[in-house]
Amino acid sequence: MNYKRILLISLGHLSTDLNHHALPALLPYLAAAHHFDYQTCGLLAFAYSAVASLVQPALGLLADRVARGWFIPLGILMAGVGFSFTGYLDSALAIFLALMAAGVGGAIFHPEGARYANLVSGDQKGLGLSIFAVGGSGSMVLGPLFVMFAVVGLPLGGVTLGGYGLHGTALFGAIGVVMSALLFWRVRSWNLDASRAAKKTAESGRNDWHAFAVLMGCMLTRTSVGVIFVTYIPLYWERVFQQSAETGSMVLVFYSIAGVISNLLGGECGDHFGFRRVIRTTTMLTLPCVAIFPFVRDPWLAGALLVPIAVGVFSPYSSLVVLGQRYLARNVAFASGMTLGVAITVGGMFAPVLGWVADLWGGLAPALHLLTPLAFVSMIFAWLLKEPEQA
Repeated sequence: MNYKRILLISLGHLSTDLNHHALPALLPYLAAAHHFDYQTCGLLAFAYSAVASLVQPALGLLADRVARGWFIPLGILMAGVGFSFTGYLDSALAIFLALMAAGVGGAIFHPEGARYANLVSGDQKGLGLSIFAVGGSGSMVLGPLFVMFAVVGLPLGGVTLGGYGLHGTALFGAIGVVMSALLFWRVRSWNLDASRAAKKTAESGRNDWHAFAVLMGCMLTRTSVGVIFVTYIPLYWERVFQQSAETGSMVLVFYSIAGVISNLLGGECGDHFGFRRVIRTTTMLTLPCVAIFPFVRDPWLAGALLVPIAVGVFSPYSSLVVLGQRYLARNVAFASGMTLGVAITVGGMFAPVLGWVADLWGGLAPALHLLTPLAFVSMIFAWLLKEPEQA
């Protein structure tokens, strides 16, 4: 494994997904400023990934044939700049469009980024994809913290750092500009390496679309559960447990840290114990925890329950991506775009549905009961997965 390169691409992943995972923490402030309801908040959460289902698979197929390494810095730039506009716009439609532009950036980055991570991981695919994934899940930790710093400020020794109101979202645009410039100079060597490896794989590999379809069923249902928790944790703590918006953001940070740790451990376990075993075990863990969560009325107990939920949601991440890349050995970038992009898009599509149900049923707690059948279906798909050697 080329650790230097995998760390660089993971850093690019972090800067791209930072915007996506800052959005849940920003939603309470947008809702307060513009009087948005649950359904509107869910639609805004969906907007970021709305175009991924259309853009990412096509870009993945293109990357399988002709390497486009410059997609990496371009995606980082678009994601950061698009998100930065959300604090300067007044209407839900304008914010929705800005988030869609940011989502295009994420769609551009992920297929090429994940395929490159696969190439430089050598025989440690699980660990390599976990390191790549840590960039995404690490942004879950930093995203809410950056929102708190930029929007409300962080107290330090009697002095408040940051705190620029909604205009503080300009910070995310600045990060996108700096990171895309930092990574751009690496593009030419990435293109050369990726082209040679992609050609060799395409000549020797084969695709099993049926196995990949089963994997996508598992991925889509699991991701829907994960996206809902990431999207609504701050609002849940604020409106169900009557805590402050800052407390909700800190709970999201806690959940995200548990997710980062689970991500790394899951990749290592996948390399040692098998990818299917990791996926099956974690889906079995997720089901009872998700079923119990809406009944919990104590915020501390609910916070503790987020730990096994994070393990169940994040541990199988790299195992699912690696299996997808092996099932579609001739189209690794396409498989990456589907597992990383379309799966998140479908999860994002479920966010406004759950928001609508929460408005209809009188709160987020009863609406979260919808996650139980999703977790059950995910477990069924997990047990139907084939070994890659049989694919």
